[in-house]
Order: sequence, then structure tokens, then C-alpha cells
Amino acid sequence: MSAKLASIVIVLPLVGCAQELPPESRVVLEIAGRPVTLGEFDRFIRMSVQQESPVLSSEVMAALFEQFVEEQLLLRAADDAGIRADPKVVAQRMAALRTVPEADGSQATSSPVEIRTSDDALAENLEKQVRIERLVSAEALAAVEIEETEIADYYDSHREDFVRPETVDVSQILVETEELARELRATLVARGAEFEDVAREHSQGPEASRGGNLGSFARGELPLSFDAEVFALAPGAISEVVPTDFGFHLFRVNSRTEEQPLSLDDVREAVRVELLREESERAMKRYVSELEKRYPLTVHHQHLSFTVARSDESAAMEKSR
Repeated sequence: MSAKLASIVIVLPLVGCAQELPPESRVVLEIAGRPVTLGEFDRFIRMSVQQESPVLSSEVMAALFEQFVEEQLLLRAADDAGIRADPKVVAQRMAALRTVPEADGSQATSSPVEIRTSDDALAENLEKQVRIERLVSAEALAAVEIEETEIADYYDSHREDFVRPETVDVSQILVETEELARELRATLVARGAEFEDVAREHSQGPEASRGGNLGSFARGELPLSFDAEVFALAPGAISEVVPTDFGFHLFRVNSRTEEQPLSLDDVREAVRVELLREESERAMKRYVSELEKRYPLTVHHQHLSFTVARSDESAAMEKSR
């Protein structure tokens, strides 16, 4: 949220008759005079955290309330713009949420969402999402574009980030005892035995059938217990015996690809996506700020039991009532 809910933090506990009012009668927010109740906020929380009776800290509740206020602003703007959700789109999204792939690849017709959320509540929430997406696409993000010059400028100023890391293609032999590992290493080094043949015959790793080949890895992608050992090997060299919790390993680096800078063509689409994300975030902040000016907000703090952020102007207005 922007200035209206952003600078002063005040805690107002539930007091008096406010505690006795049911959630649907306790107005926590007004947007241009339209009331929004605690019951609506409660449903937002349950849908957001997927718990029937969540126990959340004051800080988390305050953050959720800011998200709720933003959603309500967007829904009010969607109402005024006459934006509706296509029932077919809502139905498709419901079906997708209710269907979970089984281990055998088949489709089950239940999901964790089904246990915690009724069909009506889920459909209502999905309808809101679709309406907000249509509104944001039409009014907030329609003008967001990334020029080729922006991509080139970003690439030039972040060249150090666009590097294909050094990688090694590595194979291993994994056995239970150090004695056997040392015997196999001697066989490989002194007698010129084929690594792949020894791996197929003796290795206990799942990659044994492939001659011990583990694949290609960059630094940090292998377990720490043997990352340094592997990257210290020259192509074709056999490592010393490396003990780990899994057993005793012998490694061979089959090939090495040195670190290489990536060209603009290599990263163009990735940069475009990143710039679109950044510009979309800025556009959304501007749009929500505009909505706050278009629709005056009043937060009824006496109906909330957690910390709420407010601006000096909002606090002064509340005191004057």
C-alpha cells in the first residue's frame, strides 16, 4: 500500500460492543463509502493461508490486511469498469485446482484445496482473481513495453552476471568399503582398465548401468563433500578415494567446459522477462496509488485486533470524528 496506510503504526484492541458484533456486521474498511466487513476479511485470510482457524502474528495479519485492501480497491475499480469473469475460465481453473496428477500419471479428482475450501468459496475467489487480472491487464499493464535498447543497456550494465559457468562431466564408482575402492583405483590407474566397465561391475550407484556417468555439473551443484575434489581433477584423471556418508567414491572428470561469457542473443529473452517483471511491479504500484486517490479509504481500526499502519493525515482525520 502507499501513503494512506504506510507511516504511523497504532494498535487499537477490540473493546466494548465491537467484540459483540458478528463479523458480518463489523465494518473494517470503507472504500468511497462502500463498507467491507470483518467477515470478508476473515474469508480472505482463510483463502490466503488455507487454514480454517489460522493463528497468525500481528505482523502477518497487518500484511494480509494491506493485501486485502489492495484487492478490494482493484475489485471496486473492476466493478466501475464493468469487468466480469468468464464463467468458462473460472470453471477451467477450478477443474485444474481440483485435479492432481497421480504417481502413475493418471489424474485424481481431489486435492488439498478441496479439503479446506468449499466449491462456492473457491469459485468466488477464482472469479475475483480473473476479474482483477483482466482489470490489471487492461488498465495497469497495457502500456508496459520493453524496448530493445533497454535490453541492450541492461545487458551492458550486468555483463558480469551473464556468464555460462565452468562445468564438468563426471562419472563415479561407489562401493561400500575403502579397501575395495583402493583396489579398484589401482586397477584403473596401473592396469588401464576401462572406468565404465569397472563401474558397471562394481559400483552400487544408480548410474552404474551407464558406466558411472553422473552428468554435467557447475560448481556448487555437486554435494559439498566432493565438489572441490571433482573440480580439482584434470579431464581423464581418477580421484583419490573420497569417503562420504554414502560409501567410498572414485571420480573421473570426462570433460570440462570453461567459464564463458554469454552473448546478448543468449540472454535477450531472459532479460526481457526480468525487465517486464520490474516494470510491471512499478506500474502496479502506480496504479494502486491512483486507485487510493480515486476511492477514499477509511479503516475502522476499532474493529481490528492487530497493528495497522496509517499516515499522519489519516490519523488526524480519524481524531477529528
